[in-house]
Amino acid sequence: MLRRLALLSIAVGAVLSVAPASAQDYQAGPVVVADVRGPLDQRGIDFLAGAVRTEDAQLVVVKVDNVGVASGSLADLITTIDTSATPVVAWVGPDGAVAYGEVAQLLEHLAVVGAAQGARIGFLPQQETDRVQLSRLNGADVVIEDETSLEGVTIVQPTIGQFIAALDGMDVETKLGNVTLETATEAKLDDGTPVTVSSVEIRFLKPTLLTRFLRLGARPDAAYFFLLAGLAVAAFEFYAAGAGIAAAIAALSLFLAGYGFATLPMNWWAVVMAVVGVGLYNWDFQRHELGIRSIVGTILMIWGGLMFVGGPAQIGTNWWAVLLTVAGIMLFYLFAMTTIVRSRFGTPTIGRDYLVGSSGVAETVLEPDGVVVIDGARWRARAHRAAAIAPGSAIEVLAVEGITLQVGPQEPAE
Repeated sequence: MLRRLALLSIAVGAVLSVAPASAQDYQAGPVVVADVRGPLDQRGIDFLAGAVRTEDAQLVVVKVDNVGVASGSLADLITTIDTSATPVVAWVGPDGAVAYGEVAQLLEHLAVVGAAQGARIGFLPQQETDRVQLSRLNGADVVIEDETSLEGVTIVQPTIGQFIAALDGMDVETKLGNVTLETATEAKLDDGTPVTVSSVEIRFLKPTLLTRFLRLGARPDAAYFFLLAGLAVAAFEFYAAGAGIAAAIAALSLFLAGYGFATLPMNWWAVVMAVVGVGLYNWDFQRHELGIRSIVGTILMIWGGLMFVGGPAQIGTNWWAVLLTVAGIMLFYLFAMTTIVRSRFGTPTIGRDYLVGSSGVAETVLEPDGVVVIDGARWRARAHRAAAIAPGSAIEVLAVEGITLQVGPQEPAE
């Protein structure tokens, strides 16, 4: 009889040793907040998966402000969340933050979903779900105002600190069983006013500096800006022939734009249109005028910017960002390029009045642009089309525009 009791005690002890941890066995640790914004790429997804694997965390909070998944796969992240012994929750905030597309779909795998007033959730892929009202979200989004705005959003708080405090005492399910969160405690101010304060360490995690640097080009607006800015600054370096600082800036801008190209669903024909638009500005600048080519270039840049990326509708450029970028390019060529290049090549011998009235000889035909020789020096010149100046003809300088001489046939001496 005693032998049977001993065997039964051993069996019960073995079962208890492998049983899921209960709420009483749960040890409170730090709350880890993982923050990565903008369209998610594989680097951002891997960062979130690493945050979920934080060993000493009591709770992992994913701070969501993402318009969707631009590239990469959420499969490993979802598996990591579903098999995590640490509760994983999400807060869509602050006001104006969004959770769109596959990011909204990811929320269905989290223990608790909260949001700030004014946050938006929607544009889910077409599929069956238990927690989110697809009839209200397919092809649209919902603005969160309170806990009744959207099924599945159970806590609405304006800040992430208040959201974490609201989780205190909540039972959540993990692969080890239900656990009770310990995130806040009651305290009193000197005047006796009761307040809720954090009872645990809150640890904020962000991607590495390299990842954050690369992801500067992961937003469509930023990738479009870096592309046009890089091309414009490269043209500036070509004309100004500086010390190479502009060339380095152009290379860096084009590198970040290239990262955006690698992670975003690009419309390559729109990229070509934007590049051609900048090229037309360079063509007009070479001719020392901003004319019809620049107008066409402006149209191409705007059109290319608005259609810059494909994929989900919510991942795209903002019209105001496109217009600001194109306006910046226009002002850059109209003022910065003209002023800096003129001053770079200007010398005391190129005065605005010095050469007016000087005589010379046309080296090439002027139709209307060409080259003339004055006092043994070759100059770029322009004449009226009706002047019909042939090589060897005598010319007279009528005006100076930048580094280009305005010339006409020399009048015979009386």
